[in-house]
Amino acid sequence: MGRKIGDFSIEQLWTYRPELTNKPDDFWDFWDQEKENMFKATPKVQINWRDYPVPTVDVADLVLDSWDGTPLKGLLVRPKGMEEGPVILGFHGYTGTRGLPVDYLKWAALGVAIVIFDVRGQSESPDYAVYDNGSRVAGWMLNGIFNPKKYYFTNVYRDVLTQLNWVRSTAFPIGVTQLGAMGGSQGGGLALVAAGLDEKLDFVLSDYPFLTHFERALDIALSGPYMEFTTYFKWNDAQYSNHEKIMKTLGYVDSVHFCERIVAPTLMSIGLEDAVTPPSTAFAAFQYIASQEKKIEVYPQFEHEFNVFHEEKKLAFVAEKIRF
Repeated sequence: MGRKIGDFSIEQLWTYRPELTNKPDDFWDFWDQEKENMFKATPKVQINWRDYPVPTVDVADLVLDSWDGTPLKGLLVRPKGMEEGPVILGFHGYTGTRGLPVDYLKWAALGVAIVIFDVRGQSESPDYAVYDNGSRVAGWMLNGIFNPKKYYFTNVYRDVLTQLNWVRSTAFPIGVTQLGAMGGSQGGGLALVAAGLDEKLDFVLSDYPFLTHFERALDIALSGPYMEFTTYFKWNDAQYSNHEKIMKTLGYVDSVHFCERIVAPTLMSIGLEDAVTPPSTAFAAFQYIASQEKKIEVYPQFEHEFNVFHEEKKLAFVAEKIRF
């Protein structure tokens, strides 16, 4: 490994469990309070069923009014006529989208329903939040960075809690027998966060997670959204006078800090040539996951990319976990 990135050897990665020196003392107080706030009322969701050409599935377009009124567009794909059964809450990658129904037909064929929403401000969904700072940097990583309560990803995690609230409510159009979380990159980090915030999840699929182990990621990532911080410091704060404030905020959203509450069976993956979410950051999350049933699949020649070989492993993993 290491042709494109300078990370640890595979032997070192398997034992890499860094001290969580950037985890705030009030981390769980902060998120337990947010969870209580987000679960006070069932969110309003518009459901519009499509006339879809594949006869074995039902497809619906969704609009969820999130905690601050931001309308998040979503998608529900379920086996035809499913009234109850296993459901996966999906999350997409940075600058990505909820996708198209065709992306999820394999899960419906397995007997699983998928629900996925745009991340606020990304794809076709707006962001109604107001942020206190600018940054000269394209992207969302710096929005509200100096205040953990107003930070962009704090708002995104509130959206995750709102989605969990809806999926677990009687307003959801399927009786959920089992609930999993799934995503890659940004979505992989959000799947870990969802599992840390909802300890009753039944399984987790997290591929090359972003938003993970910021202390190391900001030092060794060579491309992708972590580089927004590199650009910020170069053009906005050349001598790092705000570094401590920024790291304090990131401590509240680092997915590694949620992993100690993840007790569901978990399957992860990482490519050893990944310069966007370096392997050591994924292994840090893996080592802190509390579940007694966890596995990380390693692909030596893969970068930050879709992996069809791992898709087969994910299908097999979920097939073992679901029951009807």
